Amino acid sequence: MTSWRKNQAWFWLSALMPMLAMVSFLFERPWFFFLALIVTILIGDPLLGRDVEASKKQYVQSFTGAAVPTVFIFLWSIAVLVALARALQSRPLQLVGLTLASGVLSAFAMAHVHEVMHRRDNLSRVVSDLALALAGYPHYRVVHQLHHAHVGEPRYGSTAPVGMSLWRHVGRSFSGALVEAATHEIRHLRHDRKCRILWPCLASMTMLILASLFGGRCGALFYIGQCAVSVFIVEAIGYIQHYGLCVDGAGGGQIAWDVVSWLSSRLFANNGRHTHHHLEQTQSYDQLACIGEPLPAGYLHMFLLAVIPPLWFFIMDRRLSDETHTTKTKIRQG
Repeated sequence: MTSWRKNQAWFWLSALMPMLAMVSFLFERPWFFFLALIVTILIGDPLLGRDVEASKKQYVQSFTGAAVPTVFIFLWSIAVLVALARALQSRPLQLVGLTLASGVLSAFAMAHVHEVMHRRDNLSRVVSDLALALAGYPHYRVVHQLHHAHVGEPRYGSTAPVGMSLWRHVGRSFSGALVEAATHEIRHLRHDRKCRILWPCLASMTMLILASLFGGRCGALFYIGQCAVSVFIVEAIGYIQHYGLCVDGAGGGQIAWDVVSWLSSRLFANNGRHTHHHLEQTQSYDQLACIGEPLPAGYLHMFLLAVIPPLWFFIMDRRLSDETHTTKTKIRQG
């Protein structure tokens, strides 16, 4: 009954997002894309239920697994360019819609960029750096590397201590991680290593200049706006994945919360299998397993909770307390 759910071809569902975006932007219906995407995920995650584990045996990454993130990045880039072209001739409400929809799509693209970023060949490095610049997070490569090396330490971004709201976390995480990344790269310049955030940041500035030259104020506002929306959502996802799991803090020693919804896993390249990714960061996304403690719902549902701090604290602080209690009980029994 569930064998069809294990088919890796379902990862191609994610490509429908930038394709739908392109069509919506071409016909000046950005709000349709935004609402259709939100409603689909809100309904689809609980309707399609929990993800189905693939075989525990590790295989070489499939063609589908390798191709999906690359194709998604290509289609997403075109969709953003279409949105920019439409933004130059749009009314204020349409400009807001194009900016918001493009920012959301860019944030979703970061799951695929993240996968390509972890590949070791030079072409993947160039593609991911340009994609990070387009999404408004040019220094993410270094930030993410430091996050992996110091998971659970809030000063490196993503992790928020218990009681910190999403609204306080986003600015602190982005700026703090930027400072740590810049400090890290400057420190290593002494060893004759190239600065890895210089060229992506220059690429981002070049994109802003080109948007301004071709689109004037509207072009600049569109690029800055979609980057801001993208960064906010990316930082919110980090908040959701690591809330309360600080070093020597609550959570019983776990390093991440997993998202186990089938649809979100297919749309976001198994980004929800975050615990396994931290333990084996070179493992391709289509071979990751759900081995961490799961969140009570999918990314979008948890995001809506996170933007309302009292609701978020009510659910997640209780969950943290339960995890800590369970871990202490296991230790005593052991």
